[in-house]
Amino acid sequence: MSFDTIKLGLAKKIIDIKNKGIINQIKTIFDTHPEAKWFESLPDDVRASFEQGIKEADRGEGTPHEIVMIKFKKWLKK
Repeated sequence: MSFDTIKLGLAKKIIDIKNKGIINQIKTIFDTHPEAKWFESLPDDVRASFEQGIKEADRGEGTPHEIVMIKFKKWLKK
């Protein structure tokens, strides 16, 4: 299994998690890892865009993961 496939699988699992405790544990890992500081280094408008997307997802807006995977499946075969 490729590194990118593993990352995609983890991203899907994170999106599907309903347990706040697990999310908080994952957040702690990201917050304490040196690479976690990348978000703070982004320009304000880019961070605002990410945060807006998160708010939209929290409201149930957006495209479900399954639909996105069908649409972009051709790129995953590489």
